[in-house]
Amino acid sequence: MPTPDSRSLAVAITGGIGSGKTEAARIFGSLGAKVLYADQLAAHLVDSQPEIRRRIRREFGERVLSPDGMLNRKVMAQLIFKDSLLKEKLDAIVHPPVLEAIEREIEKFKRSGAGAILMVEAALIFEARADVLFDYVTVVDAPEKERISRIMKRDVLSRAEAVYRIRSQIPAESKVAEADFVIRNAGDRKLLERSCRFLHRLLLAAVRTPRPK
Repeated sequence: MPTPDSRSLAVAITGGIGSGKTEAARIFGSLGAKVLYADQLAAHLVDSQPEIRRRIRREFGERVLSPDGMLNRKVMAQLIFKDSLLKEKLDAIVHPPVLEAIEREIEKFKRSGAGAILMVEAALIFEARADVLFDYVTVVDAPEKERISRIMKRDVLSRAEAVYRIRSQIPAESKVAEADFVIRNAGDRKLLERSCRFLHRLLLAAVRTPRPK
């Protein structure tokens, strides 16, 4: 039970594509943290807000929509990962409402006085300059070889395509340099769980530390 002096913390969990940030977020969820996945939130907003889809259609044409008028995510992914300018255009449409929704969720969580931890898993925290929304930013980092292997297996891509997706993001070392916490993920699930448990204990200690009077 939270005490009257308990704090609620908003913590971003980010990292490059294939780093294992989603798996780390699931572990934090199993430890009791509330987890919000930015990709799921973005998908919900695109599906539920016709104005976002209209803006996407105006920018990209009918080719990115399914016959039912919903976004064809497979076609869109193929387009934006071949053209960085198209990716920037899509980000300019989708990021603002997603960030607004994340900010609302953080405010609601903190107002609730839950005395707990909200983890927001999102790939582009630094790219979108969203780090200012959080008490702490955690970066999950992994060797590039591991990242390439994961991307190829998960997304059924060639090595060249996986490398291109990695190169389209801010370099991992830049994210690590800006992070409050770094989790190294070399592919050992037990070590990843251990790192997440350790950080979770640190965050719980911060939650339970009385606010300054």
